Amino acid sequence: MKDESLTDTLFLSEKRRQILLYLISGPKTIEEIKENLHSKSSPIMVQIRILIRSHLVMEKNGMYELTGLGKSTVFEMVSILDMFSVFDSCPDYWTDVDLEAFPTHLLNRIGELGQMDLYVPDRAHIFDCSRQVFEELKDAGSVIEISSIFRKTYVKDYVSVAEKGFNVTFVLSNEVLERIENEFPEIYYRYMRLDNVRFFIAPEMKMASCLITDKFVSLSLLTKDGKFFNHDLVSRNKNAINWGIDLFYHYRALSKIHQLQE
Repeated sequence: MKDESLTDTLFLSEKRRQILLYLISGPKTIEEIKENLHSKSSPIMVQIRILIRSHLVMEKNGMYELTGLGKSTVFEMVSILDMFSVFDSCPDYWTDVDLEAFPTHLLNRIGELGQMDLYVPDRAHIFDCSRQVFEELKDAGSVIEISSIFRKTYVKDYVSVAEKGFNVTFVLSNEVLERIENEFPEIYYRYMRLDNVRFFIAPEMKMASCLITDKFVSLSLLTKDGKFFNHDLVSRNKNAINWGIDLFYHYRALSKIHQLQE
């Protein structure tokens, strides 16, 4: 019988994936594996033998554990499965949007976004952020906005966050910053008087916007043909927030700081 490829070993059996994921936490007996997977010994041993033959698992004194190859492979597998989970949560959305908005190193980590919820504002608030994001923004302890589009939130809701003393950081296209400065001068000067508010001018970006707070991350992406529909794709897990902060660091490194002209 021809041995399965490593890809087949990993992805053609849910049971094998479960065994590998369980062994990440350390060596286990067959009884522990059976109990965790709610399975009988015979079918479990069949899958373990395949994993041993593929050099992913080894047996030592009645304990089963990942090999060095197994540990490396499983961590990569987890990254791939997490990526699949993100894309599967909103398949139509991810098919339509331009993923080139993200730098390669963050696109490779997109699985860190985890469970995501897509919100679209109703017609009466078509130019605002979604109601869900608006409500959660009230409890935000910090705000980072990366954006090449203008939203009323920038001159309305973020002001109250800033004037409570929380940090607010903007990374904006020059066009968006000029609109805030020219069309909402009172708001602009309120921002610029605060030490906890920073503005950065970014070069051209393919992303519509990304809002990062200490509680959640909200993405709004352009379609592949450059069109935009108002929406918020929200994740609330810690890994997603860290991913969003790394996206901010990426754009900040490409930007120049904006200061009030005397």
